[in-house]
Amino acid sequence: MGSLTFVGLGLGPKGVSLEGLVELRTADEVFLEYYTTPHDPALVGELERQSGRHLTIVDRAFVEDGRSLLAAAKSRKVVLAVPGDPMIATTHAELRVRAIRAGIEARVVHGVTIASAAASASGLHSYKFSRTVTITRESVKRLSQAYQILHENLLEGAHTLLLLEFDVERGEGVTPNEAIRGLLAAEADFKRAVVSTSCFALVLSRVGRVDASSRAGTLAELEGFDYLQPPHSVIIPGKLHFTEVESIAAIFSLDAAKIHGNSESVKRTAETLVPRYVEKTKKALASVRSKLGPEYDSVVENAELYIKDAESFLLKGDDELAMLSVGYAEGLLDSLNFAGVVKIDW
Repeated sequence: MGSLTFVGLGLGPKGVSLEGLVELRTADEVFLEYYTTPHDPALVGELERQSGRHLTIVDRAFVEDGRSLLAAAKSRKVVLAVPGDPMIATTHAELRVRAIRAGIEARVVHGVTIASAAASASGLHSYKFSRTVTITRESVKRLSQAYQILHENLLEGAHTLLLLEFDVERGEGVTPNEAIRGLLAAEADFKRAVVSTSCFALVLSRVGRVDASSRAGTLAELEGFDYLQPPHSVIIPGKLHFTEVESIAAIFSLDAAKIHGNSESVKRTAETLVPRYVEKTKKALASVRSKLGPEYDSVVENAELYIKDAESFLLKGDDELAMLSVGYAEGLLDSLNFAGVVKIDW
């Protein structure tokens, strides 16, 4: 009976575990893919030397199709070696499910991945990281999703790991400078005061390799630096524990006074938008009040009550009701505008 074993190679050419090395040595056939991670030139030679096996390099299409792998694994012991941890990629998870459904024994030998190594490399507490975001070449000019997730993480006081995509087959990817500019552009679009040039961040490059490097500072300080070879990742810290500040200061050779989290100044979306809308609605109401006859007193009164409700709900943290209430107030005034009763310049 055959089997399919996913072996995580960890980070760097010597990152594979002893268990993974045993799997490589005892396999009938070993495939290696690294299409999402720039591989070290020494990786293939090091693995073949350590395992005594020939490695067949496969591309994205071969792995995503999976049929040749599964066919071989029905009667032979097949290993698919993958940088990092195999199950971080959804393609491998899907292939694992297909193997199980086909009655093929499927095993996983885990490896170190950037998702876990980022905490070690940065000195941040691993349990304080929240949702990770991958920034792709297609999304980097408009990082709306990354911006929203970063906002949510910062409100929780959590750290955010941004993985910068690199396509090995095309030899191109997202640079830290492009990611920083993308975040600042998203801030210009959404105006939620989530990201600014004073935002403190960490850039990790080639983690786990002999030429690994890292930098820390404000986005203004980090943008424009000449980052060398990929892969890169960026961490936006949320609320920092004092031991995390001590770690960053030691690891990055920074003055502790220059290190700060980014959660303290971040507001909920409603805290940013409701006061803005309330102020605008109050001004509009004041500008038309003297132009309206007594038959519209009830409309004006209800608009004022909705404004008060919005402010009250916001103080209580009922953000949805606050947004809804100020929306009703605006709507009442708009109805007068649309009916031609009075012209309102918002």
